[in-house]
Amino acid sequence: GGDFGIRKCDTTTIPPIVNAAVLIDVAGWKKLENLPAHYAITPEDLRATLEWEKTDIQPGDAVFIRTGVLRHWGESGSNQDVLKELDTAGIDLDSARWLVEEKGAILVGGDTSGVEVNPAPPGSKSFMPVHLYLIIENGVHIGELHDLEALARDKVYRFCYVALVKNIRGAVAGFTMLPVALH
Repeated sequence: GGDFGIRKCDTTTIPPIVNAAVLIDVAGWKKLENLPAHYAITPEDLRATLEWEKTDIQPGDAVFIRTGVLRHWGESGSNQDVLKELDTAGIDLDSARWLVEEKGAILVGGDTSGVEVNPAPPGSKSFMPVHLYLIIENGVHIGELHDLEALARDKVYRFCYVALVKNIRGAVAGFTMLPVALH
């Protein structure tokens, strides 16, 4: 890294993504407006939700997990207190491993700012163990802050995911993505 961002593997190295994708609507399966704060989404939650949706993940799919947090975004994301609390639900390390090693996901995303449960569980090697596992150890991209509300409302669980990336040298954050779901 450097003063103005990373020097290697920034967004200029990410090609446009056009890929089959799956929405795993965990909040919908649980019949909740949103998952509770700090809720750790387990592989069992993911399997049960996929069964409820009557869909599955194919090797090479992009996978998006809905917690329901973005329904509270409003016009401008100004509901900071609610967002700060609810933005802590997400997948745990076992779920990340299941998605990559057993299901073959090539991109894991969601509707929160971090995709993974926060704070990290006790005994974790990192304060962001899912990020470490997905990005560093496996080269799997993470897609944060995706608005999944319309897909969930319309019960669209399989779709074509298209994401263009702004080529900003030194940038790595999700703001560089321009995602679209085609169904």
